[in-house]
Amino acid sequence: MARSAATAHALDPFLARPFFAHDHENGTTSLLFEVRGRGTLLLSEVAEELLVSSPRGRGFEVQGGPVALVGGGVWAAPLKLLSRRLEHTGVPHDTYIEVPRNAPNDYAVWLAQGYPGARFVHTGDTAGAPWRLFDEIGDLARYSTVYASGPEETLATTKKVSEGRVAAQLALRETMACANGSCYGCAVPVLGYDGASYARACIDGPVFPAEALAW
Repeated sequence: MARSAATAHALDPFLARPFFAHDHENGTTSLLFEVRGRGTLLLSEVAEELLVSSPRGRGFEVQGGPVALVGGGVWAAPLKLLSRRLEHTGVPHDTYIEVPRNAPNDYAVWLAQGYPGARFVHTGDTAGAPWRLFDEIGDLARYSTVYASGPEETLATTKKVSEGRVAAQLALRETMACANGSCYGCAVPVLGYDGASYARACIDGPVFPAEALAW
């Protein structure tokens, strides 16, 4: 959870914003986000300090390879650290990044620098765009796990195409208020013993096994 230290005393905005950690190098952690409102606008203009909470929730569970990393646009944020961990532990992996049609060219160039060796799939901005990504990936059966972080449409498509074929873990990007499990503002439907129930993305996630989600 992050907010500008300069405006925190005025509670402007009232809530901090949740982010995936994008990178960590030489003692510095970076965030990757798109400016969508006042909260992210203030964060993008910060020249000095941020107020940042400790890491929350549950991340990806690293298993044996080979594995596939699937990201969409700015939502690919948590895949960089995951890729680095897989590299460090010797787990073979392929990375596929969906680049929306309206993405600025500079952003596409920056992604290529941050994800060397990744395959970039330029898609449209329609509801069927994630299917182009999986057409590029091909047969998922050659992977032991698919790790996905992307727009809702990309995650839903990942869940659908992986079902019964390969394990998948999905990183959900939910709106959060307290981020400590108290308010249930980030509740997501999951499959329980008696049908659908709810889990809190801030402490039970934000990464969930695809088969656990009641979508």
